[in-house]
Amino acid sequence: MKNDSACPQCLAIAHGRRVKFKIFTIFFGLFFLLSFFQFASAQVSGEGLTISPPILELETKPGETYNQTIKITNPTNNLIEVYPQVMNFRASGEGGEPAFYPATEEEAKFSLAQWIKFNQSKVALTPNQVVEFNYSIEVPADAEAGGHYGVIFFATQPPKAEENQNQISISSMIGSLILAKIPGTIIEKGFLESFKANRIYLKLPATFEVRISNLGNVHFKPKGNITIKGMFGIDDKIIVNQAKGNVLPDSIRKFEEKWQPQKIIIGRYTADLRVVYGESEKTLDGQIVFWVLPLWFLLALGGLIISIVVLILYLKRRKARRYY
Repeated sequence: MKNDSACPQCLAIAHGRRVKFKIFTIFFGLFFLLSFFQFASAQVSGEGLTISPPILELETKPGETYNQTIKITNPTNNLIEVYPQVMNFRASGEGGEPAFYPATEEEAKFSLAQWIKFNQSKVALTPNQVVEFNYSIEVPADAEAGGHYGVIFFATQPPKAEENQNQISISSMIGSLILAKIPGTIIEKGFLESFKANRIYLKLPATFEVRISNLGNVHFKPKGNITIKGMFGIDDKIIVNQAKGNVLPDSIRKFEEKWQPQKIIIGRYTADLRVVYGESEKTLDGQIVFWVLPLWFLLALGGLIISIVVLILYLKRRKARRYY
């Protein structure tokens, strides 16, 4: 009997412990979530700067100095300090992404960073403040003709003397790209590497891939159209490189354009590419053929073929029965 009376008490104690443990777990979870959100908001609060212009393109001459300004805006409610740094850049891949390398690296052919000069080592921005950052580009008298490419970064952490600039996380920076052109022996030479699309589209949009290489010594912006013509008088155009992206020297850039006609279309189509580039507006041309065969059309065609085959077999069998 003593054991029977003790069991309910033990169960009650165990139940109470479980309830306390659940309450503790809930409070601990809430505390963890609140701490996480506070940490996340603290991480985001250090970012949010904007700069203007994000890209600067200018014509320069050897032996001259060009004074420029970058506007830095702090739209946050926090004091933010940034540290200006210069680097060179080249094309990385075919998507137009830049690859950065330090000004100390010897690659004089297209580099620009070593010509950029400024006096400020740190810029402090109070909440909602706009600051003008002044700098100059001092072009050497013996500067090589063609394109030169650099960037001014504003990093949230100062560079460490013992570290190479290439080791700094680009994610903690915001930068203004500079594309300078120096007159002289300018070589504008583009080449159409490929113009492709799928041979058959079961559904639209159709995607056209244009790959253009730059074999010259200066950047250029290709521009043009893809003219699409169909079997039944369909005539349409799409613009190539609406974003006005540059193709840097010694690189290939890929442009993808989509075609989504408003009408229901079907059949064989030709796409004619015409692109111009450079100051002399040289042309690049290409042509491809593709088919638009919607799934509903293929199903209907398949159903029609099956119906015709069944009808032929039925007529043959019926004729055979009459013969016998």
